[in-house]
Amino acid sequence: MSKQSVDQVDSTVSVLFRALPLVAFSMTLRPMVTSVGPVLPEIRSELHMSATQASYLTVLPVICFALGAFIAPRLLTFLSPNHAVALSLSLMFVGGNLRLVSLTSVLLLGTFIAGIGAAIGNVLGGLVARRDFPARVGLVMGLYVGAMSVSSSTAAMISFPVSDHFGSWKYALAIWADLAFVVLAIWLWTQRGHTDNTPMTNRSSYRYIMRNKMAWWLVLYFGFQSTNFHSLAGWLPTILRDAGIAPATAGAMVSLMILTGVPAGVVVPPIAAKFSSQRILIAAIVGVSLIGLIGVWKAPTLAPWVWVMCLGLGVGSSFPLALTMVITKSDSTNAARDLSSFMQSWGYVISAIGPFALGALRDTTGSWSIAMLALIIGTLVQFTAGMVVGGPGHLHVDEPSST
Repeated sequence: MSKQSVDQVDSTVSVLFRALPLVAFSMTLRPMVTSVGPVLPEIRSELHMSATQASYLTVLPVICFALGAFIAPRLLTFLSPNHAVALSLSLMFVGGNLRLVSLTSVLLLGTFIAGIGAAIGNVLGGLVARRDFPARVGLVMGLYVGAMSVSSSTAAMISFPVSDHFGSWKYALAIWADLAFVVLAIWLWTQRGHTDNTPMTNRSSYRYIMRNKMAWWLVLYFGFQSTNFHSLAGWLPTILRDAGIAPATAGAMVSLMILTGVPAGVVVPPIAAKFSSQRILIAAIVGVSLIGLIGVWKAPTLAPWVWVMCLGLGVGSSFPLALTMVITKSDSTNAARDLSSFMQSWGYVISAIGPFALGALRDTTGSWSIAMLALIIGTLVQFTAGMVVGGPGHLHVDEPSST
């Protein structure tokens, strides 16, 4: 092996080691959501919640994600990125423990606080990776997204078994609140004396972006792909259990869905970045998603693992593709930052409707048929938006100069 090759290996090892705290941080951002679905029937039973009330447990984090995307850029004008990460972890720890109180109001309050913490964290990962690893941002973000997906699937997979073993759903949720505290301690220890940890004061072009039609098409694409993920993460175990599938198996199906999306999420961004148009890729992603949704709707017990893997490929590809299009369609670094904030804030507003609407439709109709049809219609909206925004060209979203 040449000296240059050895140096490259050493450099990669160094990057991986230094990125571990950021990767650990990513592992706290999704289990607050995915750990709830598998034990939602137990929570409802203990607290005597209707399906509509229980929908708040799945919709609140998504509402918080929207609020976080609005708040985070402004928060970062007076709070450094490292301090913002610490705030994010602290909120997830406090809110996560409040969720363990056997009162519906306190449970919802804790969900909101933890959701705001995760929402702030959503904006910080790419920012910190670009700041600390400018030459290896692709490698670090791959680890970041991969670790997030693994923790999401793990939370879905172990929630019911842990709840069943200890006799309470609270143990399943407590794991992730405590993880936030452990990562907070690691973060504070490893980030001491950081030399480039200052607030960001660059002017935002957010108001100008709001007048850009293509930016709104990107919002629709992101919003409806996110609707699918959060609706399925929250309600898929219940849908499968109502169809006659065992609780542990139903919870494992969500884990399988998320895990299937891990390799797809790693492979799709570099493929998308190679081409000026992403329309063929979007058509394939939406097609696979529709197969999964129709399968869960019409034949949930026939081959659930097939339908869930299709959903995993579709949902797992859609999110990283949206993030990639923000970068490839923006014509400047500032535009990418502001377009990402705009896409996530309004996109999560759209996706927040999904989990609540599914629960309300289930309560109203007495079955999941209309709810599944609604998800299919939303996926077709995602396809239409993707065809518009996925074509060649850039989104010119920087505010015009006044000179």
